[in-house]
Amino acid sequence: MPPRKDSKNNRNYLIKCTCSHCSKQSEHSFTRVQKGSALMCPHCSKIFNQDKAAIA
Repeated sequence: MPPRKDSKNNRNYLIKCTCSHCSKQSEHSFTRVQKGSALMCPHCSKIFNQDKAAIA
């Protein structure tokens, strides 16, 4: 029997998010964005939350 694939690892990839302060895009972990965690913009160093509706 072949080993099972871990379905959690399939969702751990980077997605692009737009900063609400400077409007520049940066890459963040998909799982972190889905959880609603605070993200830090690497361009302006401000903390923002990505809207889950904007990901889809």
